[in-house]
Amino acid sequence: MNREKATKLIEENLHTIFAWCLSRLYDKTEAEDLAQDIICAVLKSVDRLEQDEAFFGYLWKTAENIFRMHLRKKRPENLELDDKCCGFYFATPEEEMIQSEQIQLLRRELSLLSTQYREVTVRYYIYDKTCSEISAELNISIEMVKYYLFKTRKILKEGIGMTREFGEKSYNPQTFRMDYWGNWTVDFGNSIYWKLFERRLPGNILLAAYDKPVTITELSVELGVAVVYLEDEVQILEMHELIKKTGDKYQTNIIIFTEDYEKRVLEKFQSIYQEAAKLVYHKIESILPALKNLEFYGNHYDENRLKWIFSNLVMFWALIKCENANKEKFGDYPLLSNGSNGFIFGYDNDNSNHYLNGIYGSLVNNEKTAWVSVENYCMIEKCQWFKLRSEKTISALTDAILSKNVDEENEEVVRMIEEGFISSNNGHLSPEFPVFTQSVFENIYEKLESAVMETYQCMEKICNCAAETLTDYVPKALKNICGQLACIHHQSNIMAYIMETLVEDGVLIIPDKKVNLCMFGVKVK
Repeated sequence: MNREKATKLIEENLHTIFAWCLSRLYDKTEAEDLAQDIICAVLKSVDRLEQDEAFFGYLWKTAENIFRMHLRKKRPENLELDDKCCGFYFATPEEEMIQSEQIQLLRRELSLLSTQYREVTVRYYIYDKTCSEISAELNISIEMVKYYLFKTRKILKEGIGMTREFGEKSYNPQTFRMDYWGNWTVDFGNSIYWKLFERRLPGNILLAAYDKPVTITELSVELGVAVVYLEDEVQILEMHELIKKTGDKYQTNIIIFTEDYEKRVLEKFQSIYQEAAKLVYHKIESILPALKNLEFYGNHYDENRLKWIFSNLVMFWALIKCENANKEKFGDYPLLSNGSNGFIFGYDNDNSNHYLNGIYGSLVNNEKTAWVSVENYCMIEKCQWFKLRSEKTISALTDAILSKNVDEENEEVVRMIEEGFISSNNGHLSPEFPVFTQSVFENIYEKLESAVMETYQCMEKICNCAAETLTDYVPKALKNICGQLACIHHQSNIMAYIMETLVEDGVLIIPDKKVNLCMFGVKVK
């Protein structure tokens, strides 16, 4: 490495070098002298360095050596001794520094020990318990206690001699966003998964263990979290089958759709869904007058809103067809830890490839007399963003569909009114979205069937190709579910791609006010 480049790097890091010196000497003048000695020593011999990438390692190693030489030069103050004094022993500053470093290294390695090793070691060395006492407390044999102690000494000895560098996630955690697709059942409490990932650590554990299996120690170093705290988090993830342990290593047990994968798929299939969008547009334009003349609640809406309604109905029916085809091909969804059937999956980005704020399809009331469906496209969240909280939410909406009186015991009625999904006039509920009778609903499907089939075929084509692409981005153990999950993920995204294309082409216009554009109800009887 040439001296000119080294000089530039040192100039860029002068503040860091001085801060390093000051943190060890606590004296500004001494720190300045030490920093100067370090810089001179580095520049004097930097031309011996063969690889430029090794400069910073060389810099800090030189700094440690110069610091130790600096400490050796210091002498303890003179003391007056009387005749009774037999002598003194002074630990040199260098010895004190080395001892301090070794203690820190020992603490570091202890923090990386897994439960069984840590519990035995702490009891034996810190609490001075005998092997017999430890055996009784931990309910293991004395021989096993001795084995753990022997193994721990070996682990600590090897670890202290290692140079460990915390991973990037220890100071710069990645974004992880969870998603769920499956049978919505309020009683099963699907919210448990959403709550789990309200914190950063669980998601970053899954990201750190995604590409390859890792030990708990490797996770600890990558995340900068002591094993004693990390184990609890991993245990929760393991309990919900989100991470899997094989031997002493863990690997993520759900598919994570990476940003690289999403971009590759979007670029590859953009022309396919754009063509489908044109077909949907031409079909709706051609029969819009006939659709407006049908008898349904909401046929008085303006033309733009009616286009939103019928375009979304095409997406809804195509999604149903795709869902049914996938279930016939792959079978039902697997059973999850909370008792529901579905998939948990994730993303390594924060909404950069996010097109929907949730789909709530066919939410039926207890009497099976009415149901409601909501498609929350991200592009219309200023107009509509519905969130299902409980069965009472469904009751409030279906009561409005059926024009019932206000149920004063249902607190969700108030929320639905406040958020503009239903309204009340003298205690009488009305929906703020279109409502169809079953016969009219089926009539509309017949009129739009060709557009539904085009959209469905678009979904099928993209999903099948995406499934092959996805196998290049997932752990080996998850390749067998790529087909089903690629369909689940992309079939809903394709709905959004087509709707967004219609907006970009000026066919659909997003209003500047609260309007439930993609929400409808059906009276079954």
